[in-house]
Amino acid sequence: MKFCDNCGTRLKIKQVKKGDSIVVIALCERCGFETIPEATGKVRENLIGSESIKVMEDTVNEITTMPIVNVTCSKCGNNQAAWWLLQTRSSDEPPTQFYRCLKCNHTWRQYS
Repeated sequence: MKFCDNCGTRLKIKQVKKGDSIVVIALCERCGFETIPEATGKVRENLIGSESIKVMEDTVNEITTMPIVNVTCSKCGNNQAAWWLLQTRSSDEPPTQFYRCLKCNHTWRQYS
């Protein structure tokens, strides 16, 4: 956690467009102070559902953000998929488990 050098407010990480690229900065919403976060490395994008998540990494190694299980993809036959839970129905119903094939990116769901 980083704090503003001017007013002491906690800085928030934001993505801002500068020219043709998107830059990650630490911004004070009270006084407008901004700085580049201390973490250095490559920025890569992982897709989860319809959301895009930016991940800061120090190495070029592959980052996995979701757990991986052995399950057969009905589209390509690959036996590994990432999975996540999402509450798609009312809160008294069990959550829906989604799978995404690591080879062909086919996504399917399983109701509990």
